[in-house]
Amino acid sequence: MTSLRASSSEGISLLLLFAAAAAFYSVCLITVAEARNLGSCNNEVLPCGPAAFTFYLHNTVYNPAVDNQDNFNSIYGLPPNISFPNPYTFGVMNTFEDPITSGPSNTSAPLGKAQGFYLLNSFNEYTLFHVFTANITEGDYKGTISIFGQVREVDPVRYLTVIGGTGAFLGARGLATNRLIDIDHVPPAKWTMSFELDLYY
Repeated sequence: MTSLRASSSEGISLLLLFAAAAAFYSVCLITVAEARNLGSCNNEVLPCGPAAFTFYLHNTVYNPAVDNQDNFNSIYGLPPNISFPNPYTFGVMNTFEDPITSGPSNTSAPLGKAQGFYLLNSFNEYTLFHVFTANITEGDYKGTISIFGQVREVDPVRYLTVIGGTGAFLGARGLATNRLIDIDHVPPAKWTMSFELDLYY
């Protein structure tokens, strides 16, 4: 009889524990959903910025062959001092100050400038390690967004990390989904990329 009561008591305890866990999980789901709807703001210290933000970056490379000195916003540094073949230009850096817009066209509403650099960092394929700040000076939200990560040219979708922000994006972190929208290899080479940001504060 004692054994039966103990077994019944353990069963009730397990049921209560399971119910408590389920309730806690439900609260967590509600909290995450509410945080996303409110701009993913889950603290009381920093203001809550936008949960999603998209911009388009337009790059035109300087090319001495066509001498487009009045129409460029990025420039490559000197190639590394090596004598052997370097088909993927390993070690070459490009510094840029690219206009960014709210839409994919060059004539879309301007948002500001993206300023930073990328480094070609693979012997075996074209990969570009990016570090830059999007300086947003126009539109509904103003501030800076710092972005960091590697882009493989062959990937149709690339993922970088948002590591900080100021102004309307103060304390931002999250994911930057990058896509190549358009590219023209005719000198001077130029391309447009999109950055779709999922932001948390």
